[in-house]
Amino acid sequence: MKCKVCGAYNEDYLEYCENCAAPLTPDEPEPAPAEDSYVASTGETPPAWGFVRAPQWPKPEFDANTVSEEDIPDTYSSRFNPRPAQSQSQAAVQQPAPPVPGERGYSNNMRVHAPVREQAQPTPSAADTPRQAAPVSDFDEAPVRPYTPQRSAAATWVAKQAPERKAATHARQAPVEAAASAGGYDALDDFEYDVKPSRSKKQKRAAAGSRNLLFIAAVAVLVVLIAVFAIIYLNKNFDGSVGAFFDYAFGGNPFPKAATITAAQMDNGDPAYIVTVYCKNNYTARFTSGVTVREDVVGAQARNCVAWRIPEDIFVPDAPIAESELHIKPNVVVISPNGEETAVEFEDEIVISIPAIELNVTSPTVSDFTTDTAVVPITGTVSDNTAAVYVNETQVPIDESGNFNTSYTLPESGAYAVTVEARKNRYQTASQTFNITFGTGTSGDPEGTGATTPGTVEGNVTFAVNDSVVRYATTSTMTVSGTMEAGAVISVSGVELEGDVTQDAAAGTFSFTVKTESVGLYAAVITATKDNAAKSSTLYLEHRPDKDSYMGAVHVLDYDRIKNYPEHKQGYKVVGKVVEVYQSAPFVTARIQTSSGDIVFNYYSGVSEIAVGDGKTYNLYADPAGTYTLADGSTLPLMHAWYILKDG
Repeated sequence: MKCKVCGAYNEDYLEYCENCAAPLTPDEPEPAPAEDSYVASTGETPPAWGFVRAPQWPKPEFDANTVSEEDIPDTYSSRFNPRPAQSQSQAAVQQPAPPVPGERGYSNNMRVHAPVREQAQPTPSAADTPRQAAPVSDFDEAPVRPYTPQRSAAATWVAKQAPERKAATHARQAPVEAAASAGGYDALDDFEYDVKPSRSKKQKRAAAGSRNLLFIAAVAVLVVLIAVFAIIYLNKNFDGSVGAFFDYAFGGNPFPKAATITAAQMDNGDPAYIVTVYCKNNYTARFTSGVTVREDVVGAQARNCVAWRIPEDIFVPDAPIAESELHIKPNVVVISPNGEETAVEFEDEIVISIPAIELNVTSPTVSDFTTDTAVVPITGTVSDNTAAVYVNETQVPIDESGNFNTSYTLPESGAYAVTVEARKNRYQTASQTFNITFGTGTSGDPEGTGATTPGTVEGNVTFAVNDSVVRYATTSTMTVSGTMEAGAVISVSGVELEGDVTQDAAAGTFSFTVKTESVGLYAAVITATKDNAAKSSTLYLEHRPDKDSYMGAVHVLDYDRIKNYPEHKQGYKVVGKVVEVYQSAPFVTARIQTSSGDIVFNYYSGVSEIAVGDGKTYNLYADPAGTYTLADGSTLPLMHAWYILKDG
């Protein structure tokens, strides 16, 4: 509370002023001031004794800028102390109270806790110490008459007790001041703060090194993460190629990575392929295969790619195929928004296996041979009866079982290559080629007794059919016999034999029996082989129909029908004159002129009965047998003549 005599502030629990020892009485409460009064507006209660002029305390005679630390008294404190200056003896006894944490401004006369009395050494009483004059205030330098109150007995006792209380306070402050002098805080500072202990240069370098290591480790982890994410990005979008990334980003390449082909299936189980093209967005990808065209904008289905599921059949051409496998790369281009086209290159390719047709040629039996007849019989089978069989690009008929039976006529003496081929769309083509030498007097056989096979060791292989052999009849079997070169081996093809070939290599003879149960022409291909030489010849055996029965059942010639349907089964009577003979051995091939048109016919029973320009009319009893191709490429109906009668 504030002393009403000297105006000094004292603690609330004191009964006497520490400055003047005047009794301290609390202010009587005053009635509540009005709302607009000074007390209500400021919250302060004016002192009861009224306002007095502040005493003129003496100013210190030194300046902080000119005084050294040695000149500052030990009792000096920069904190505000309104008390008047005391002597050195009193200053040694009474020390300012330690600062209270958290409080910035306070009076040394304030106490936070109740005083604790401790036993202290007796100190001089306040009465023995002369009072010093109060310093002059900086704000008012006018002289003030000092006030000297009269002490009562009680005030004197209080003054005597004050040093003891101050000694106790000093005893309590001593540990705090000792801590302050030990470095806990600086007593000359106005505010409290904790001073961190100073570290040596070695410790600072160690701390700086630790911070540098942490920084380097953080940078290394960041670099590793960037590298990992970069690798993942490159693997996902550019197949791990840095060059592809730069070409795509800066080189104008529209493809981030190569297109792929994956085997798949359609909904119905048919084989298919998924073709995926990676490209920049807004490009148009176009797939073309024959008449099939598909276009999609890149990015419409997925970002930077377009995928198609394409059936395998689209890649297989609708034609016979020579290879057993097709190696195909899809035809795909990408079109930029400005219309520039770039072909897509595929690293992979589509491999399609092509089904094959089995072709078995039973006649001829050897691939290289010599023949003395112009007509070469060709027979065999195919595994698929829907396939087409061609002999040197001429299609021949096949039956429901896949059998075919035809002949190829050699135009004149010489060497020929005859190819028999089976074809079907989307199937692998099967073929066999035969090298045939036709005619006598050829190289290696100047006397016409035989010929060596081209590309084989020179040597003669001779054989002949006996003249007594019946070449046409109405029986179910026909027996053939002949002679051959000693040491040769005879084989027969093109016909069904009854038993095996009987041959005597030492004697040079052979024989065999052909089954001729039904009416028709049988071509028995006889081949003689010795070492690497071979010779082949065809023997035609004709099982004729009954003459009277056949002639009574023939029809009058229907030229348009035999021309439009060249292989139907029906006998016709053909009347006309022979205008040209194409061959006379081993059977006759000639052209007859009728009133409806010309017809080519084959006659196997003899060669001396047909003549050109003899003025005779020939009556043919014949069946349609296909077409005959002339030298100029035109065709005429071909017929097989069973019987020929001449007029006159």
